[in-house]
Amino acid sequence: VDMEDHQQHEDEELSLPPPPPVQRQTFIYSATLTLLPSPEYKPKQKKKKSKNKKGKAVTVEGAIAEILEKARAGGETKVVDLTSDQKSFDTNKSKSAAKNSSKADRVTHDNIQDATETGLSKRLPPGLTLRQIECTQRHKDSHLYAYLITTVQGTSGPCLVFCNSIAAVRRVGATLQALRLPVRTLHANMPQKARFKALESIRRPQSRDIVVATDVASRGLDIPSVSTVIHYDVARATDTFVHRAGRTARGMGEKAVGSSLSLVSAAEERAQENICEALGSKRLFENGSIDGRLLTLAQERVSLASKIVTCDSEETKTQKQNKWYEQAAEEAGLDLDEDLLEDGLAGGDERERQKLHQAKAARAQLRAMLAVPMQTQRFGKFLSVNSAVHNDKVTPYVVQDTTGHKKSKRNRKKRKAGSA
Repeated sequence: VDMEDHQQHEDEELSLPPPPPVQRQTFIYSATLTLLPSPEYKPKQKKKKSKNKKGKAVTVEGAIAEILEKARAGGETKVVDLTSDQKSFDTNKSKSAAKNSSKADRVTHDNIQDATETGLSKRLPPGLTLRQIECTQRHKDSHLYAYLITTVQGTSGPCLVFCNSIAAVRRVGATLQALRLPVRTLHANMPQKARFKALESIRRPQSRDIVVATDVASRGLDIPSVSTVIHYDVARATDTFVHRAGRTARGMGEKAVGSSLSLVSAAEERAQENICEALGSKRLFENGSIDGRLLTLAQERVSLASKIVTCDSEETKTQKQNKWYEQAAEEAGLDLDEDLLEDGLAGGDERERQKLHQAKAARAQLRAMLAVPMQTQRFGKFLSVNSAVHNDKVTPYVVQDTTGHKKSKRNRKKRKAGSA
């Protein structure tokens, strides 16, 4: 009897209806999904397409179509474009879903095309001002420094400077540090703790903190206090430019304003033209010219800072190499031959010693320059409107010489230690 009851119970379990299918919706948010797909993408030709009331095909195009095809996504797909002035969305439905869909859920392809023709300028924050400066690659550091300390936009709050490589981030960051600016670097090879410190430095709205970063900082950051974005290197792709520029002018209302500056060299003109075409017009970019006298003073300071950075870089490289030899010998339990250790520039030939002497002289000269604000004539025929000389809102950036104070402090400590 027990066996029959058990068999009957199993039959009842097998005859249970299957569980209902799981209904799932996936939401994807992006500022650049409506861009063109990758060059190697070739959309599949479909035999039949669902049509709207006017008989025009309703399709999903661009990068979204490429993503859906690679993910093999089916069913109903809706694209809501919040960048257009019109409240519209596009739908792409499977055959079974197209029959049951209501007419209100459809939109003509013409509306989407109109939204596309408005350009990517609609995808940028409304309070964002785009500027560009055409200069040589050699003088980018001078234009960057002058913009950061002599213009209203560069001094209005925290700033993000984007470079295309980690090497450029390190060099630009070291140069600005030599100029005694409050700067940090951010790239993929940094530990997470250092990244957090760099991001925390630009969360204070009224500060002049600067973060030099790669495109790792162009996505996923929501820091409303960032007032200026500078493209030290022109972005390689339009969507990268959109994400970079979107780090400023965040939020809602009149306070959501910011500026974006592109430093364009001769080799980057074509890439900048491609961005202008995608944005709809080159007229969107204002001229971010800087007063000539201020730029000359900036070049003098940057030239001295570059000598210091080059010398410090060579000394740091020598110290790391010597430290590696010492650690390797200690781990192996061997006596280290001192001939393997480098003496640096001080122990090099005459040319290297001269380079070290020039770096020390440049350091003293730069220290004296930074203690005096950059000024220019208040008269003349050609004066830049963007220059600090016209605007009392710009606070001159001055670095006080504290070397004498540090020496006196050390002397007091030595006297206390001697008396003890």
